[in-house]
Amino acid sequence: MSGRGQDEAERAVARLTRRRLLGSTTAAAAGLAAGSFAWFAERAPAYGAAPNVLRILQSEPVYGFNPVLESTNWPETNRMVYNGLVDVGPSGQPVPGVASSWTVNENGDTFTFKLIPGIKFTDGTELTSDDVKFTYEMLVDPKLGSTLGSFVSNLKNVDTPDKYTAVLRFDGPNVLMMPLVSPMGILPAHLWSNGDPHTNKYLHAPVGSGPFIVTEWQHGDHISFVRNPNYFRKPKPYVDQVFFKVAPDASTGLLSFLNHDLDVVLSQGIPGGPPYDQMRRILDAKPPGVVATVFEQNWVQNLFVNTAKPPFNNVKVRQALAHAIDKAFIVKSLLFGFGKPEETLVADTPATKWAHASNIKPYDHSVEKANALLDEAGFPRKGGTRFPVTILATEGFRVQLSEALREMLRTVGIAADIKTYTYGEYIGRIRQQDTAACVWTLFISKQMDPAAICEYVNGKNAHVGGTDFSAWDNPQVTAWIPQARATTDRAKRAPLYVKIQEVVHEEVPIIPLYTADGIDLWYSRITGLHSVDSLTGTMESVENARITG
Repeated sequence: MSGRGQDEAERAVARLTRRRLLGSTTAAAAGLAAGSFAWFAERAPAYGAAPNVLRILQSEPVYGFNPVLESTNWPETNRMVYNGLVDVGPSGQPVPGVASSWTVNENGDTFTFKLIPGIKFTDGTELTSDDVKFTYEMLVDPKLGSTLGSFVSNLKNVDTPDKYTAVLRFDGPNVLMMPLVSPMGILPAHLWSNGDPHTNKYLHAPVGSGPFIVTEWQHGDHISFVRNPNYFRKPKPYVDQVFFKVAPDASTGLLSFLNHDLDVVLSQGIPGGPPYDQMRRILDAKPPGVVATVFEQNWVQNLFVNTAKPPFNNVKVRQALAHAIDKAFIVKSLLFGFGKPEETLVADTPATKWAHASNIKPYDHSVEKANALLDEAGFPRKGGTRFPVTILATEGFRVQLSEALREMLRTVGIAADIKTYTYGEYIGRIRQQDTAACVWTLFISKQMDPAAICEYVNGKNAHVGGTDFSAWDNPQVTAWIPQARATTDRAKRAPLYVKIQEVVHEEVPIIPLYTADGIDLWYSRITGLHSVDSLTGTMESVENARITG
């Protein structure tokens, strides 16, 4: 295709995508277009909720209140009722949880935690080292297939020399235990040790050590909590009740916030990300009484395909896909500047910059190159179309992203339809690898170490329920991954991660799209919250929240 033809195709993508986005804009977005203090003032009726109830827009758990099963899917919600060995401070540093202190030996393979005596679960039973042992043994149980368990797969045993000491011993160093796993909630062993955890009644009526107690859960609508009067961090929590509004359409939830029907909107809790167009209007308008925090996340939105099934078992098709996607357009027109394009498996973000392969040349957006590769792969245009695919999506922003991707694929002759699911259905289909001839996106979150993202290209995880959703198995990459985790020395680890990124970039089982900023909103009458990118997210600070007016 000539340069002129290339430009015309790109303009067509922009026109069609914008038209579709405008066509799908909700009434909330239409109202936000006013973008003025006056508009916000008109939508600020008298605060009518109970005086000490905090109302938050938040996703509900996929499986339920068990952090082992819930794993990397919104563990922030589980933090309401469970405490981990550690918590996460405002700058992302580990701070005491149910453990008052911890030590890690020089080899990085033995972690000793000293528990705080007297912590009680809400049924009155004391939390002890036996509960820690039970929780971590459940985490690595292959029958349960916890995705978080892959981060501690080299756990050998958990020793309990006394009631308040737990010693986790690994087969070699574990660089992910502290930043990614230690904040995971501790379960009461006496309530989970019998029967199938997937059918345990405490999935929906949890007993934990955390600041709140679940009183009601109406799936798809709301979850209600009351404060735990026996919480070990007295006098916390400071609010009497917390109400989660589960809104599949984040735009509707955001309008509820602007109408003062909700008090808090957190980025980490909206599948696919917040409606960035509306967030941009809110931040530009600077409405009085609204606190807005924008922070860089260690998150990457990635595009996945099933490399084990046609047509994406052909590397040239995957490379063509990488050329067909206009990442700069996505960041500018869908994220409204709240992010940046990413090109490599290990992102150029604060936590993983040290292992980022800056030498890799990006796949430039080129309709011409994409078409040439598809021709070489043996998929000629027939009546203008090469082959069909399905784009999997969830409600909200991911639909907009999928619509943009559909138009980009259309310009190179790939006909795509979009199927939209609830988040639970969506992640369930992906985990079952029911994804032949499908394209889908996933925010890979909490990338506090490059070892975490590498589990998504680890051939040992290329099975139903595993984290290698692309079903891609490159023996060399699969061998390098444990080598890169076999030491805590970054100078030795970084070159291995660069080599992994180079192979992944060439074979394209995953296409990194962008990193997106986190945006948290709450009213100034709410104090004590702090935004943080961690395994527990901003939700960890809800126990510190106070309502002052």
